[in-house]
Amino acid sequence: MINTPRDEHIKYKLPPILEQLNIDELINQIPKIKLKPTYWDELNVGDKTSLHIKVTRKIILLYAMISNDYNPIHVDLDYGKSLKMFKTNIAHGILVASFGSGVVGSKLVGEGVALISIKNQVFKDAVKIDDKIVVTAEIIKKYFQEIKGKNRYYIDIDLKVINEDTKAVAMESLATVTIFNKSRQKK
Repeated sequence: MINTPRDEHIKYKLPPILEQLNIDELINQIPKIKLKPTYWDELNVGDKTSLHIKVTRKIILLYAMISNDYNPIHVDLDYGKSLKMFKTNIAHGILVASFGSGVVGSKLVGEGVALISIKNQVFKDAVKIDDKIVVTAEIIKKYFQEIKGKNRYYIDIDLKVINEDTKAVAMESLATVTIFNKSRQKK
């Protein structure tokens, strides 16, 4: 018997509790932060920032609802307790990695940054319910490339997620972002 590859197409639907949320109320809940333009020529190799987060069960469940990933390793408390390796539920790896977006886009760099790639993303240790983590972003390289006759400016950022209590590295990756150059803005 020959097995044929599965080719499923699932239509995503927001769970009813989230579908009922009022868009205007959601927008009002977004913190009013003022991002200043940050330019390539103002950033330095070694610039670093971090974000401290307690990863609660509520955060994990909300992410499960948004991502449509209801794997019991994340959402079923009894299943989590039965896991010899973890003894509890663990956060989705991509949820943990996504905190890097806020660190880079709202703290380290700010306005005018666009993600180009994430390379070598490795999940080294699970983040469990109520773990306190530190997400760090550090500029490790600045460079530019000529593309279609114009210089494009890039920075490489070392992203790490570290468990505050155990000091274990939960995730690490290299992010490349493009950013404006101040001298280019004056033209």
